[in-house]
Amino acid sequence: MPNLHDLDPATELQLVPGFGDVAPDAIAELAAHAIQRRVHLQDLVVEQGHVALGLVVLVRGAVKSVRAVTTQQETVVRVLDVMRAPVIVADTSAFDGLPCEASVVAIRSSHVLFLERRALQKAMVAHPSLERVVFARFLRECRSQVRRMDELAAGTVEERIHRLLEGLALQHGTPLGQGRFIPLPLRRKDLASMVNATTETVSRLLAKLEREGRARSTRDGIWWRGASKRAAAEPAQIAPRSPAKAADS
Repeated sequence: MPNLHDLDPATELQLVPGFGDVAPDAIAELAAHAIQRRVHLQDLVVEQGHVALGLVVLVRGAVKSVRAVTTQQETVVRVLDVMRAPVIVADTSAFDGLPCEASVVAIRSSHVLFLERRALQKAMVAHPSLERVVFARFLRECRSQVRRMDELAAGTVEERIHRLLEGLALQHGTPLGQGRFIPLPLRRKDLASMVNATTETVSRLLAKLEREGRARSTRDGIWWRGASKRAAAEPAQIAPRSPAKAADS
């Protein structure tokens, strides 16, 4: 990963989906007000209950969005989403100035840009192309969160884990053999949180999927062959580690 000072905000912003259509002067204006930050594994990018510095743009690495809910008995932390650079981290705190509803945590070393709230709003008014890109990102986030309800509640745990892996493969995966490799270092407990199940149940399901040749876990991600595929080739490029060990790495 390059050093923090090697990054040019204007260049990095142009790589974010949709920003290639934004007027160059709008990009330059945002870049002039961008705050850069490098975060390491498990570092907080945004903290639940605090106001964000501005709109977060992930330009290197990967993060997860998590929400903690405390009851009289315990504190439950739920993984809401996982994101891979380059992407806008959609959070309404960047616009309404209210405390964030969830934390954003690095799941590998990452670089982020914070686009200062007032500068961003001013640029969006002056440049409709920028407004359309940001608005479209928040719309996609809204639709994604609605679909997440299926992964949390619809069907058996096995059906939910299949649905989750299919979605992650479609959104983040790259072709590998007869499947797709999801380059996100998700642990068993992350996957369990995303489908509202116990870590033990998800571990058993991942072991079953591996025996069937439909999944393979590593430190760097998960290889997944969708249910509609048949007779997947063995993904030799991926070290044959057990899902349980890989998830806890």
